Amino acid sequence: MTDEGIAGEDTGFGRIGRWVGLILGPALALGIQTLSPPEGLSPEAWRVVSLVLLMVVWWVTEAIPIAATALIPLAALPLLGALSMKNAAAPYADPIVFLFIGGFMLAACVERWRLHERIALSIASVAGGRPVALVGGFMIASMLISMWISNTATTLMLVPIAIGAARAMSGGDKPDLALGGALTLGVAHAATIGGIGTPVGSPTNLIGMAFFERAGEPITFIDWMGHALPMMLLMMPVAWLLLCWPLFGKGQTRFEAIGDVIKEALKALGPMTRPEVRIGVVFVVVALAWMARTEITKLPGLQSLSDTGIAISGALLLFLIPSGRGGGEKLIDWKTAERIPWGIAILFGGGLSLAAAMESTGLAAWIGDWISGLDGISTFALVALLVAVTILVSELASNVATLTSMLPVVAAVAAATGTPLQQLAFPVAIAASFAFMLPIATAPNAIAYSSGLITLRRMLTVGFGLNIAAIVLIMTFAA
Repeated sequence: MTDEGIAGEDTGFGRIGRWVGLILGPALALGIQTLSPPEGLSPEAWRVVSLVLLMVVWWVTEAIPIAATALIPLAALPLLGALSMKNAAAPYADPIVFLFIGGFMLAACVERWRLHERIALSIASVAGGRPVALVGGFMIASMLISMWISNTATTLMLVPIAIGAARAMSGGDKPDLALGGALTLGVAHAATIGGIGTPVGSPTNLIGMAFFERAGEPITFIDWMGHALPMMLLMMPVAWLLLCWPLFGKGQTRFEAIGDVIKEALKALGPMTRPEVRIGVVFVVVALAWMARTEITKLPGLQSLSDTGIAISGALLLFLIPSGRGGGEKLIDWKTAERIPWGIAILFGGGLSLAAAMESTGLAAWIGDWISGLDGISTFALVALLVAVTILVSELASNVATLTSMLPVVAAVAAATGTPLQQLAFPVAIAASFAFMLPIATAPNAIAYSSGLITLRRMLTVGFGLNIAAIVLIMTFAA
C-alpha cells in the first residue's frame, strides 16, 4: 500500500491476517532466541534479528498501525544492548524527516486552494472528448501533480471528474465502461508512476535518500530526477497503451458532451484567485530551488543550503504570506498543516533506527557477507531478484514498510560486494512504488476500483503488464 495506508487500514490479509500477525510476530521473535546464533554473529545481533522479524511481520500484516510498529526500536534497542537510547532516538530526527514535513505542508497548501485541480482540468480540457486523447490528458495531469502532491489526493480529486467524462460519453447516468475504466485506472496508475519523479513525490523516495545520505553516498534533488524521470516518462506510454487498447477504433461519439464536462468543472472553479497565484509562486520557487540547489550553494552565504532547508523555508513562508482574502488570513494555518501524514515521519525514524542497530551490532555486515558469498549470483541477478520481490510484496503490504525492511539488507550486500549503494538501492526504492495489480496494493488502486467501472480481471491484466514493464525498465537503467 502507499504512504497513506500507514494509519492501519485493512491490508490484503484482512482482520484475520492482523490477528495472525499479532501472534506470529512475537512467536517468531521469541522462538528464534531458543536457537544458537550462527557463527560470527554476536548475541546482540542475534537479538536484533528477533526484533527485525517482529517488526517485519507486524508491518506486513499491519497487526497494529505500522507507524506504531516503528516506535518499537525506541523501547527495545536499549534493552537489547544494541544501541543507547540517544543513538536509537537520533534517526527519528533525521533531516529527511523534515524534508518530508516541509514538502507535504507545501502540498497541503496547494490542495487547500485547489490549485492542483485547476491545473489538472486545464490539461484535460486540451484533449476535449477524443477518448484516447482524453485518457492521455488525465494521465498527464495526474502524473505531473503527483510528482509533488500525495498520490491519493491526486486520485481522489481526478477520479470523480473522470467518471463524469465517461458518463457524458454514454449519454446517460451510466458511465461508458470502456472509457470509464481507462480513465479511472489511468488516473490511479499515472499518480503512482508520477510519484517516482521527484524525491518528495513518494515517502519511499525520501527513505531511499535518507539511506544514501547516512551511507555517505548522498543524492541531490536534481540527481534523483535525472535517474527517475526517464523511467517515469517511459512507463507512462506503456500504461496508456495497455489502458487504451479497448478504445482504439472507438468512434468520437459525444465529443462535445465530454468536453463540456471538463469545461463546466473549470467554470465552477471560477477565475484564478489570489491565494492560488501566491501559493503557485511559492511552490514554483521552492521547486526551482530544489532542482538548482547545487548551483545556488555556490553563492556567498548559501554554501550550507540543503533540500531540507529549502523545504522548511518554503513551509514557513506559507505561514507568513497573506492569502489576499483579508482578515489577516495566511496561505496556510496549523489546522491545515496538521493534516499531513505525520505517522510517516515516525516510520522513517523507526526504519533508520532499526538499520542503525543492524549496522552497530554487525548484523548488516554479516548478512551482506553471507549473500555475497553465494555462488553463481551476479550483482545484476541479485538486483533483479530484489526488485521483483519488492514489487510482489508491495502488492500486499505497505510500500513504505517493504522498502524500510529491505534497504538495510541491500546496504549490507553493497558493502560486502563493494558495489556503490545507489546502484543496488535505487532500483529497489523505485520498485517499492510500483504495485499495479491489486485493489489493495495502493490507495489509488483502491479508489479507482471503488468506482465500479473496473473489473478485477482488467486490473490484474493491466497491472501484470505494468509490473513486468516496471521490472524490465528498472533493470535496463540499473544495468
